[in-house]
Amino acid sequence: MTRRTDVEGLVAALFTVNASMTRAAKQRPKASELRLLQVVAQHEGSRPSELAELLGVDRSLVTRQLRDLEDEGKVTVSPDPRDGRAFVAELTEQGRQQIAELTEFGMRRFESFVADWDEAEIRELTRLLWKFETTKNAVARQQDQQRPERGRRRRGGTTS
Repeated sequence: MTRRTDVEGLVAALFTVNASMTRAAKQRPKASELRLLQVVAQHEGSRPSELAELLGVDRSLVTRQLRDLEDEGKVTVSPDPRDGRAFVAELTEQGRQQIAELTEFGMRRFESFVADWDEAEIRELTRLLWKFETTKNAVARQQDQQRPERGRRRRGGTTS
């Protein structure tokens, strides 16, 4: 049985880590553009609306950032071959190079965070974080399924 005080400690630790990572990202003016570059790399040929959904942000933000990245030579934006009215984004070689450089910088930084840990501790934290994410998602899906349908109420108590 899970003890409430243990869960409170877990929540405090997660919030502290999340807040420090958020602060660190805010100190890097191009952090959100890096995240967009990473998503474009993982989903080459995606539309801005698809990228926005993956990032959980408004499409106008993605469109603006794509324009900036295109001006910097890191992405190309071209007509969608499936629908000429829409556009898709792809990385340029310069964009790929920036991701590689920043990924290497990030890896060195995280290696310094755990430099005095043994390999088993790193593997155990990794395993537990993935387990937490998996169970968190399962609970969220279950809660979504249990929510009543949303819709406007009609006279007579039915929903649309």
